[in-house]
Amino acid sequence: MRIFVIVGTRPEAIKMLPLVRELRKHKELQTKICFTRQHSRMAEEVFDEFGIPYDFSFSEMKKGRNLSEMTLYLLKNFDMLFEKEKPDLVLVHGDTTSAFCGALAAFYRGILVAHIEAGLRSFNNLLPYPEEFNRVSIDALSSLHFAPTIIAANNLKKEGKTSVFTVGNTVIDAIRYSLEEKDDISLFDGLGDKKLLLITAHRRENLGDKMRSSMQGISDILRVRNDLFAILPLHPNPAVREIALESFKNIKNIKICDPLPMRLFHSFLSASFAVFTDSGGIQEEAAYLGIPLFLLRENTERPECLELGNTLIVGSDREKIKKEFFAFLNDEKLQKKMRKRSFAFGDGHASEKIVRELLNCIAKLK
Repeated sequence: MRIFVIVGTRPEAIKMLPLVRELRKHKELQTKICFTRQHSRMAEEVFDEFGIPYDFSFSEMKKGRNLSEMTLYLLKNFDMLFEKEKPDLVLVHGDTTSAFCGALAAFYRGILVAHIEAGLRSFNNLLPYPEEFNRVSIDALSSLHFAPTIIAANNLKKEGKTSVFTVGNTVIDAIRYSLEEKDDISLFDGLGDKKLLLITAHRRENLGDKMRSSMQGISDILRVRNDLFAILPLHPNPAVREIALESFKNIKNIKICDPLPMRLFHSFLSASFAVFTDSGGIQEEAAYLGIPLFLLRENTERPECLELGNTLIVGSDREKIKKEFFAFLNDEKLQKKMRKRSFAFGDGHASEKIVRELLNCIAKLK
């Protein structure tokens, strides 16, 4: 069977390459990777860290494409690739435009689609945007649904989906692999014995005033707490960079840098006192590592994090961010509660479970 794995962004590479490693243990599965270059350089680094090359790639996307232009470009390229290579099964992950277009192009060609990280729901098409629409649409196009948690699986079953498998999330496989050899951050300039904060921000729906407000809230915290030191790996989006550089101007206890290699990022995450982020995957990674997380969004498609207690939703309100974080700093019981590790998103063997279920499904098709 010819299996095509779609990778477009850095998070997709992190979450799909552990699965590729497992798929390629089975010679009867001809596993190929298609890299769309939705994230070019950042994703390339992940391929290098896993030591896994891709088999097909599209041209680097022009900067500034809007979603319509990106969708048209990807659909055209996927259709040409699928017409030529004729895969039997296409694996897509999560909720990116690359994943949505890969699934749609495969569906149009009558190719079986399997969705990894299926069933996540915020129940609001605009939060996150366009990710919620993408993931719901991919699930509608897919024949096989690999859900990371029981809640995600139940969402799918309530929608009438069949062939639903609860397997955990491959991001836990990736972080276990990544932290087998931690990068040394002890000599990082400026950190010393200060408490480490990790900050990430990139959500499209937060660009502008919301992101500026959240960054200013964190900036206010750093101004008055010299015992904290923050790392902010900047997303390449110019709009994100402009807001961050403006918000943290003249703040001495922060290091703003380019995106970190996967292993180094995970080393910083595992050593963090707390995380501020609007990311989806980092919510799962932080829960697995037992790192308190302050979510710079209004809701989450990962309610497990809220139930487990390691995540607080603070949104983008400048004053709320300060209020919640200072309360956390002054409450040791809350800190202890938020530091509990969770295996709600898997035990690091999701890839093995996915491949096992895939092999069972393929055997039934014969």
